[in-house]
Amino acid sequence: MQLADLEKALRELPHDALLTEIPQVQNSIAHLYQSNEAMEDYDPQHSDPDLVQALQENKSLIERYQERIDVTLRVIQQVVGEAAAREMESNVKAFRARYGLVENGVFL
Repeated sequence: MQLADLEKALRELPHDALLTEIPQVQNSIAHLYQSNEAMEDYDPQHSDPDLVQALQENKSLIERYQERIDVTLRVIQQVVGEAAAREMESNVKAFRARYGLVENGVFL
């Protein structure tokens, strides 16, 4: 789904559903991160091309999920309000710090 289409779809969600979007995406990222760790532990030398490809695909998906979170935060700010957006942003920053994910193009 393109980001513009995602933004449009998010704007049509009820507020309670919109506010659960980020935790759901974070859960998916956490599972991908754990999967990557398991693959790294199994093949630390990256000798298995299938695992290397799976790692790259997971990393790409995590990046797309990060973009989805950013779009969702923007929609929450515009639709639900600044207070909700600040609370969600605080949660997102803590999550990104925990997993060493990129925020605004800078690794935490």
